[in-house]
Parts: sequence; structure tokens; C-alpha cells
Amino acid sequence: MDTSTITSELTQNIPGAPALEAGSTTGQPIDLSAMHAVYSDMGWLIAERFSSLEDRQRVFELIELGMRSGDPKLKHAVSTGLIEAMISRTGAQPARWRQISAQLGPLSAAYIHG
Repeated sequence: MDTSTITSELTQNIPGAPALEAGSTTGQPIDLSAMHAVYSDMGWLIAERFSSLEDRQRVFELIELGMRSGDPKLKHAVSTGLIEAMISRTGAQPARWRQISAQLGPLSAAYIHG
């Protein structure tokens, strides 16, 4: 699964998630800072709306696919954007973080503990 497909599916499964302008539509590569900002917003929203995510399992499958991706921009956006935003948002809520971290796949969990 490619970067734009993962990003598109995540935005569809996270209510309120901002869309990322796909580079393929303009012929330009996706800007890393824009990608990081969108993924940070998604991580924040996941932490905020964790209990109400309709397809939570799919969201965390997509996060893990991003961590397995051969695209270094996507891996960076998922790890330092999305995952770290979830950690930051749940900092004062350890019970919420335990719920969220229990859903992480092996590569995502390894990033946190690495």
C-alpha cells in the first residue's frame, strides 16, 4: 500500500482529520513538513476520539503499515508526527495511553520503546 492510499484511508477513518494534498495530482513530491503536520493532527485526533473511532482496528493497521512502508517520509510522519502526538496528547491521562498503546502493532510499539 502506498503513501497516498494509507494517508487517504487514515483521513477517512479519523473524523475531523485534515486532508493532505497528494503530490501525484500536482506532479510535485509531497512536502515532508506538510505531511508531518497532517499526521500530527491525526495523532492528536486519535487520542482525543479514541473511544469513538468507528474502525479503530483499521486505523491501527494503517499506522503499522505506515511504519513498515519503504517510504521514509511516511515512516517519519507516522512515528514523529502521529505516534508522538498521541503520546503527547495522553500525557496527563495514563489510562487512555494504556488503551491506545495496547492497539499498536509491533513496529509502532518498538518505536515507542526504542
